[in-house]
Amino acid sequence: MLEVSESKLGQYVVHYVSDTLVLGEESFSRPEVMLEAAFTQLAFNKIDWDQQYEFFHETNIGLNEVYTYVKSIFDSENSFLEQSKNIATHLHSASQHPNIKNGELFIGLFENCSMATEVKKVIAIVKIDEKEMFLDVRNEQNKMIVSGIDGINVKKINNMAVIVDMGADASPQVYIKTKRKEDIVYWQERFLKVKVADEHYHKTNLALTECKKYILKEESFTNTEKLGLLNKTLDYFRNEEEFQVSDYIDTVFEKVDPAQKDIIVNSVKPYETVISDSAIEKAEKNYKRKIKLDSNIEIQVNVRDIEQVDELIEVGYDEATNRKFYKIYFQEEL
Repeated sequence: MLEVSESKLGQYVVHYVSDTLVLGEESFSRPEVMLEAAFTQLAFNKIDWDQQYEFFHETNIGLNEVYTYVKSIFDSENSFLEQSKNIATHLHSASQHPNIKNGELFIGLFENCSMATEVKKVIAIVKIDEKEMFLDVRNEQNKMIVSGIDGINVKKINNMAVIVDMGADASPQVYIKTKRKEDIVYWQERFLKVKVADEHYHKTNLALTECKKYILKEESFTNTEKLGLLNKTLDYFRNEEEFQVSDYIDTVFEKVDPAQKDIIVNSVKPYETVISDSAIEKAEKNYKRKIKLDSNIEIQVNVRDIEQVDELIEVGYDEATNRKFYKIYFQEEL
């Protein structure tokens, strides 16, 4: 994971990408503290550090535009403004589609970032598609002045790329975030031209996500059954070396009709892979173990075994009140 709490924004520039490309003619350095903090949050907001990407090209990596431009900056920081213009020009050519919005392009060179105790230089590229209205409230000589400002929300998700310099003889590490799924094609494939660095992690993560999605959406399962199936899914991935969809179905689901089986196979068959332990660790944090009720009550369940869930939680129906209920068994309060 990249640590940026002690980072310094060495240089930055803002271009505007639209039908007409507007290039910034000056790069700025060492912004004042509040502005630097805002740019830092803009550049690194909600990046998934577990999912790493790498630049590629079908014939010669030197023909990958963004790779060439950022390597030039890492090799010579004096080329920052020139190469940032090249990056903006390349993004402009990759954005020629009516569904891609106009917006500002922030490019920053951050210094003193750290990864595994090593100091790294980092280039952040952020495309900002939307602005918001903010209220500017000031006290001027005991008189409150309120005005509206059209500005950028630095906490909002944008299309972004964080590129870490790993040294002259190593390819940079790339981390990305896209605002919408439909942005992946132009941002990841056409502009950056990056691919997943760890295919096993990527496929394991997608398989776990799709399995969870199916279980939670399947209406024939009760809430307690869903909890048990989610836990059995995690156990399957923990205990097996490879994810095979047919084996997964046989292991996790006691009874599954042909239609349900087809849904599962079609959803996760492309993600059969050697199982990644780090992907499982990430999934464990996101797999819900809650039963949410319309009475605004949530039941948190940390039991793994589905049979144990059935023993501890009983679902019933009270005819007198015409309502469902849960009965929970336990030995003592903790």
